[in-house]
Amino acid sequence: MKTLRTAVVGLGRIGWQVHLPEIRKNDKYDLRAVVDVNEERLREAEQEYKVKGYTDLAAMLEAEELDLIVIASPTHLHRAQCEICFEHGVDVFLDKPMAPTLEDSIKIAEAAKKHGRKIMVYQPHRAVPAVTVLRRIIDEGKIGPVYMMKRAQSSYIRRHDWQSLRKFGGGMINNYGAHFIDQMIYLAREDVEDIFCVSHHIATLGDAEDVVKAVLKMKSGITIDIDINNATAHMITPWMVFGKYGTIVADGDSYSQTDNFIVKYYDPADMPEVTLDESLSAEGRRYNNDVPVPWKTEIVPVKPEDAVIFYDKCYEYFVLDKEPFVPVEETLRVMELLEEAHRKAD
Repeated sequence: MKTLRTAVVGLGRIGWQVHLPEIRKNDKYDLRAVVDVNEERLREAEQEYKVKGYTDLAAMLEAEELDLIVIASPTHLHRAQCEICFEHGVDVFLDKPMAPTLEDSIKIAEAAKKHGRKIMVYQPHRAVPAVTVLRRIIDEGKIGPVYMMKRAQSSYIRRHDWQSLRKFGGGMINNYGAHFIDQMIYLAREDVEDIFCVSHHIATLGDAEDVVKAVLKMKSGITIDIDINNATAHMITPWMVFGKYGTIVADGDSYSQTDNFIVKYYDPADMPEVTLDESLSAEGRRYNNDVPVPWKTEIVPVKPEDAVIFYDKCYEYFVLDKEPFVPVEETLRVMELLEEAHRKAD
């Protein structure tokens, strides 16, 4: 079994808390080096992971023999860092969003193709347990054809890091929007026909948006409703999926974790027969709200083992040449939609 000689660029939150631990616990990867401009973080990584730290990506690429670079640096650095990795003959696993703009994202994809390298973007929200379980429930057909899905993230945060600043590609459209738009397209299994978006700047200390409402009309007519609200004192229900015969509602945290799904539905075969009355004189002067619906309710648990192990999917793509879990074409489509969301919100 080939072991991927790997380095991580960027020792911030996502690099330190997600990528490095995932690499260490996966025996398909051999962590060789880390890169960051912060020398204190480099020393910490060297001690914790017993690897060599570099402040310069080019110097690291010259010194190390690598198969894969994991880029977890700020968004505005992605294009230049990807291009230098491809020039040195190394594949890239890139944190989302792919770049600050669609143009930069296209340039990254073109550079990968030019140098014959592979790239995949880390879109972890399509791999969370809730999405796996929701797909399974929808495929069972109990709620019938889906006509609307609602996804929400809610909190009150006075954000004051680099992701609150537009000059670094910050803001909730790029940040959580990249997660949720990808997640909902993946769940719906179809492309977007149109997108509507508005945003607000409320609690953040930076100049980028911290409240976003995006509505996507899918090719089949399904409505996708996305709420990202970092300025609310009351939490919003994180998941709601509406079908012809029922509804799925989440019971759990509003960001990425869900404890259970509550599925309320009826079997069309059990529904009492009703005849359409086209007259203008309703019988008994009553509205049509007295026909009982034979509802059924199920509680479907969401377990950690329902998650997709993203680094296993990376290995399948980068080593075994299987289809990518996140094709670059799908990522470019997300970037296209993010740019359109920005344009309409602005």
